[in-house]
Amino acid sequence: MSAVQTPPAYPTQSWYVAATSDEVTSAPLGRRALDTSLVLYRISDGSVVVLEDRDVHRPYPLSLGRVEDDLIISSYTGFAYAADGSCVRVPTQPEVPYDARVRAFPVREQDGLIWVWFAEAGRADLHKPPNVPWLVDSAWSTLGSEWTTEANFLLLHENFADITHVAVVDPDFAPPVLTAGPVPLLEVEVTETTVSFQRDYPTAPLAAWHATLLGADPSTAFTQHEEGRFASPGLWVDSWEVRPEADAASVATLRFTHAVTPVDATSTRHVWRVSRNFAPGEQTSADLVPLFTRYYSQVREILETMQGVLSTDGPRADVSVASDVAALQVRKIVARMVSDERFA
Repeated sequence: MSAVQTPPAYPTQSWYVAATSDEVTSAPLGRRALDTSLVLYRISDGSVVVLEDRDVHRPYPLSLGRVEDDLIISSYTGFAYAADGSCVRVPTQPEVPYDARVRAFPVREQDGLIWVWFAEAGRADLHKPPNVPWLVDSAWSTLGSEWTTEANFLLLHENFADITHVAVVDPDFAPPVLTAGPVPLLEVEVTETTVSFQRDYPTAPLAAWHATLLGADPSTAFTQHEEGRFASPGLWVDSWEVRPEADAASVATLRFTHAVTPVDATSTRHVWRVSRNFAPGEQTSADLVPLFTRYYSQVREILETMQGVLSTDGPRADVSVASDVAALQVRKIVARMVSDERFA
């Protein structure tokens, strides 16, 4: 199966993560997403405000200004703006021009993430940001980081949709079941806007680091189960479950959360988190940070290389294999969402 695939423009009718909760304070934060410059800040009641990051009087970022009495004030013109984007004060005259307003974006803060709606504001209430409660649940221990990957957002989703390449990219990190023989076929479920999959693997030992994390002998065989979900254009979640044969009810889960936000057509903000419901403790998380940072850094470099090839040589026919089934469905959904928006 082959087809020429051009990474599509991103859908706008979706919630995207503009920042993490701990990044946003009363000091203005500048951030770019979906080809739009944003300023994020908190007002006195703790809620988050997201406005377009540009003074209406002069092309100067509001993120370089300050917040006073819940107003954001341009450090160049002195224009002051309320949380709804309206200009409420001009320092040189008593009247405020009637059209002095910057765009205000619908925003939701949940599970430690700041979600922003970029399409028509009136449609925001018809959609809900995906829930990722394990990120703030005390029963789970979570680590992670965030950075910008110089690649189209769809390349990131397609990477998450197929873990078989992990064994090639980082053999020591990969589960041994990925190289023990033919990989079981995915069971895939598709809705209008989501793709979910799962598969069970033959009983096998774990990677050395994973066995150590569980306090198990490296030669011990475990039943292992994989699940993944394209929850929205802005979120991918997958899990790896280990089920000890001696205690089938005891499932040790690693859950991987990826908030994916296009900065522009060839650049993506990536917030990644690794959560676990076993081996709790800050020191354990600290020990795991270098391992996962190394792996995701390798992935970032690979995806940036892919984007370089696409930008230089353009798209060509892809040859697909069985393990691409989920990624191909993600492509179709994103392409349809983009098409629907263009012709709505």
